[in-house]
Amino acid sequence: MDATTSGFMLVPHGYCEHGRLQLWIGVHGELLPERMWLRCTPQDGLPAQACEADCRDIPVVLERAAPSLRYTLLRLPVIAGCRYHFSLWALDASGEAVKLTDAECRARPDNLADGFNVWYGSCFYGKEDKGALGEAFEALPQNRRPDVSFLGGDQVYLDTAVGTAGWGSRLIPGLSLFKSQRLARMSDADCKAELNRIFSAEYRNNWSRGLYRVLRSGNHHFLAGDHEFWNDYPNAPGFFGGLKQKNLQQTWRACAQALFDAYQLPAGSASGQFAIGDELEFFYLDTCLQRQPGYDTAFTDAITLARVCTWLRALTCPGVLVLPAPLLTNWHLRKGKNFKDKVKGTISALAVKLGFGDHSLADTSQYEPLVQALNDCSQDILILAGDVHYSRLARMELNGKQVVEVVSTALSCLPSAGNRPEKKPAIFPDRPITGIRAEVDYLRVGTSRKKIIGHISDNNFATLNFSRVADGINVHVRCWSVNQRDADGAPKHDWEPEDFLLRRRAVNANRAAEPVREPKSEPVNEPRRKAEALVAEAQD
Repeated sequence: MDATTSGFMLVPHGYCEHGRLQLWIGVHGELLPERMWLRCTPQDGLPAQACEADCRDIPVVLERAAPSLRYTLLRLPVIAGCRYHFSLWALDASGEAVKLTDAECRARPDNLADGFNVWYGSCFYGKEDKGALGEAFEALPQNRRPDVSFLGGDQVYLDTAVGTAGWGSRLIPGLSLFKSQRLARMSDADCKAELNRIFSAEYRNNWSRGLYRVLRSGNHHFLAGDHEFWNDYPNAPGFFGGLKQKNLQQTWRACAQALFDAYQLPAGSASGQFAIGDELEFFYLDTCLQRQPGYDTAFTDAITLARVCTWLRALTCPGVLVLPAPLLTNWHLRKGKNFKDKVKGTISALAVKLGFGDHSLADTSQYEPLVQALNDCSQDILILAGDVHYSRLARMELNGKQVVEVVSTALSCLPSAGNRPEKKPAIFPDRPITGIRAEVDYLRVGTSRKKIIGHISDNNFATLNFSRVADGINVHVRCWSVNQRDADGAPKHDWEPEDFLLRRRAVNANRAAEPVREPKSEPVNEPRRKAEALVAEAQD
């Protein structure tokens, strides 16, 4: 059985404190077996001195609920670098044990001796996928399967799900001209019920079918995009007039946030960091959930901004910064140098202001301190980003170090939101910051094709293999096509692979280096204490 037939799902949900990993278990519907258990089986490579049995059976209680979903989050002790197979079991009506679903992952290693594989993808419009993403992932060579995956946002398109449910969506896929207006006229209770019905169906469809083959392999960290709420969230979109009304915004936001928390953020930490020994460090930064509307406003809280800036300045080895959207981006309020550029810039800025475009990171007030911290960083940095609906590979020399940005998106593109790669800005940052200026070298761009109106890029995702070499870390970057295969049946490359050497550089003595903190989670509440008590009891 799998999630498509059983409704049950296992998703390794990223690394947490004390060397543990998180495992999310969920089911759609209310009918649950009387007894369920998780079987945890170490795979090959288990150290001989490991003091755990060949497998463990752990009782499972789905004590948490969201619309049309029952779920839990387990934090499991694991051995660094060991691969595990997880399977969920229950007793059927006749008392026979039945496997409901399974998943596999590798515990976080404590060094790069055996390498480390990363997967990045974003923007999954499920109605256009038709199974292509799962097939492409299944066809990946084994040595490219991820140890950790970052889903960079727009794992669901809740605004287009609402649009598709109303009249007018046949004209432009995902867009109804009147649905949001009808929602705005409903009572709060009726509006909430309707949104919960539509939103939960969108999550159910994407999690149990399109995305599930990816989600059951490797550890996953989720970042939010705007479409987890609505286009250019939290700014009111021009396409949905009803969302200009505060009461509908509040109800919509609350319904969307509840499902995002249940599926993508059950541990409650939107931004976090982890390290592979003392060789490579990661920081994934949410720039959506706390973003404020308008230009020159914050994309996160002051504490999180301070954390990522301190992390950059304190690095003593190469680092990977994971973002929902590119850092190499245009500033919409830039004044052009000539009349043509000024007109083009004015039109672009006006379109964004009216809700017919997206604010970029450069449009926020916290872009400058983030870029300043990147400039101050002494170590080579690799940035992963998505959102813009094309793939691209860029490199620059910034203040004595190398910065590489890998952009990969979309996994399945919304047809009405196609785009083609941009080799802009030529100079970083596009929003001028005193004392910071770097020429950008665009090494690769993805394939795109012309439509009746505009262009659309081929669907894609990226993999990165980090391996230890004499002079530092070699990172092998590949961008794969979701829909095309080579002669061997593997996904074709969206652009030719590229290798980079990330060096450990001398640390500026003026920057205080702080150790990487273990990933933090929200306090464990009473229902979760009961679930963890069952785990401890089973282990004893």
